[in-house]
Amino acid sequence: MKIAVISDTHDHVWHTQQAVEQANKSGAEIILHCGDLVSPFLLEEFDGFTGQFHLVTGNNPGDMALLERMITKRNPHFMYHGLIGKLEIADFKIAWTHDPQTGYYIAKSGEFDLVAFGHTHRWHLETINRTSFLNPGEILGRKEPPGWALVELKKDREHKQVNITQIKVS
Repeated sequence: MKIAVISDTHDHVWHTQQAVEQANKSGAEIILHCGDLVSPFLLEEFDGFTGQFHLVTGNNPGDMALLERMITKRNPHFMYHGLIGKLEIADFKIAWTHDPQTGYYIAKSGEFDLVAFGHTHRWHLETINRTSFLNPGEILGRKEPPGWALVELKKDREHKQVNITQIKVS
């Protein structure tokens, strides 16, 4: 299973379009957005994604009422999770949020295989106990070149692997 993890789009239409195209080409089945989508119109850029889209709120939420209405009107592949998102996919437990400190405490709990966060606009990857703790960087491209993370979940009888690759928007 492949998952695209993105964050801090901040209404950058062109970088978002490119990231969605790259996610489709990579075979990602899910996009996890770690917040700061900002304007609800940016949801249109995710309409071309072939899989599920999951969003949490950032500290720049834009018009939340309109955003929730627009997500509700979209196909059932769009889901809004509030401040913290949680999914279980093929025996992998995943959580994501915008706030780095919240993400850190979730990762430190040891309950999840992957915890992603946003806000800092900078790529970050470390292992906390057995949890991969990830900031995919920013789509905006203000503090570093725009990019996102491709997460591949692999499992055999005895081991689970979370492989993470940094992808630059081109």
